Amino acid sequence: MPRAGSGRSRRAKGGWLKRQLGKRPKPGWLLALGHAAALGIALVLYALPHHVLPSAQQDMGVVSSRANIKREVVATAVPSPTPEQSPAVAGPAGEAAQPEMTPEPTPEPTEEPVGSFRNKFSDKFTDGEVIETDYIYKSANLNITFSKKYFDELKSRVYFVDIYVADISCLRTVFGEDTYGRGYKEWITKVARRVNSVVTMNGDYYGSRDIGVVVRNGTLYRDKKNIREVAVLYWDGSFEIIPPEDFDAMAVMQKGAYQVWHFGPSLLNPDGSARDNFNADKRMQKRHPRSAFGYFEPGHYCFVVVDGRLEESRGVKLDDLSWVMESLGCAAAYNLDGGQTSLLAKGDEMWNRPSDGGRSSSDFIVVVDEVQD
Repeated sequence: MPRAGSGRSRRAKGGWLKRQLGKRPKPGWLLALGHAAALGIALVLYALPHHVLPSAQQDMGVVSSRANIKREVVATAVPSPTPEQSPAVAGPAGEAAQPEMTPEPTPEPTEEPVGSFRNKFSDKFTDGEVIETDYIYKSANLNITFSKKYFDELKSRVYFVDIYVADISCLRTVFGEDTYGRGYKEWITKVARRVNSVVTMNGDYYGSRDIGVVVRNGTLYRDKKNIREVAVLYWDGSFEIIPPEDFDAMAVMQKGAYQVWHFGPSLLNPDGSARDNFNADKRMQKRHPRSAFGYFEPGHYCFVVVDGRLEESRGVKLDDLSWVMESLGCAAAYNLDGGQTSLLAKGDEMWNRPSDGGRSSSDFIVVVDEVQD
């Protein structure tokens, strides 16, 4: 029979053994494995709320409105009438009568709301009918021309969309799944169908990072450190690109910021010429699929998308894209997210051929045939 207390003795010895093993140095492979496991768990715990599980967020409560933006009233030019010449008729004293002068009317001031270009580009829009072909969309609010060209010197296929809008609200932005926050993404043609857009292009993919400013349709959603040049489209249709160190979100909101994108870089010099140096790292300057927003003047813009990483279309470097935007005659141009995110839809159908089939994105720029107050 086992001696009394033998079980207790074995338990005591077992406890002692564990304590001794705990004092001994662990093998290097075991320590490395433990650290890797701990790091993996930490990354998963971080990624779940940041990238996997969607998390809606609130805007910052700062809104710009075109109703608060003053615009000078400009008189419409009226040609001076030419006096109607008639044969001289003898007057009572035998003198020739002077031709009767038609009084010159005083021009009536005409004022359009801020962001309206209907009168400015009156020859671009119809009286209400919609004219639509494979490469043209023309209505009372829009004049859009689609074209594409293969550049042998670039070994790339480039898509152009020339856009005139009668009102700035026809050019707007859309969040994936119509929600601002982490993890909300949507496929481009689904967005196009949802908002009934005439043309849709990817934006700056704000959802891929936690830094940078986000302003969409006049609402400030995020104001965090900017490391890249910032593009601002104002309610009056004007456009500027601001260095990150000079950007002030509150200042541009007071000035009437309508859309603000944080990606870049700027593609043109202030005189519209192509740049030969860029505020971007070397990796970004290599050949990639590209998306760019071009500005001619208030009310006149363009979308440019370049296919890349394909056998038949290699993509372009930033200096190539800069040359393309200069050749179009843009006054300013801004590089948006590229690579697999470069997407362009005509109506609700894909128009370009995205790299690796493309991917869903967090935000898009759309042109719709509808004016909002």
